Amino acid sequence: MNIFKKDDLWLGLILGILGPVVGFLIFYLIKFLPLGQSIAAYLNLFKDNSFLIPKVISLSLLVNGVTFFLYTQYRKDETSRGILVATLIYAIIIIVFKLK
Repeated sequence: MNIFKKDDLWLGLILGILGPVVGFLIFYLIKFLPLGQSIAAYLNLFKDNSFLIPKVISLSLLVNGVTFFLYTQYRKDETSRGILVATLIYAIIIIVFKLK
């Protein structure tokens, strides 16, 4: 099954929620794995420095931007709408962290 053929709001929400998680892991692979840092040390960095959380979430949302663009190009509006809703939820989370 080609994932770009399905046009579903729930698919968009799932992709929109998982996209930043993938972006978070890509950020780890690019910035911390070459330095020999374990994933546990990477996660502890955010526990000790909570001001970094909204910055990394913002970078991780780039994956949603690419996914949203692809689905709008394929004219899958319901899936695009789900990705947008998930991105807005992440934006609210970022604002909450910044206001802490």
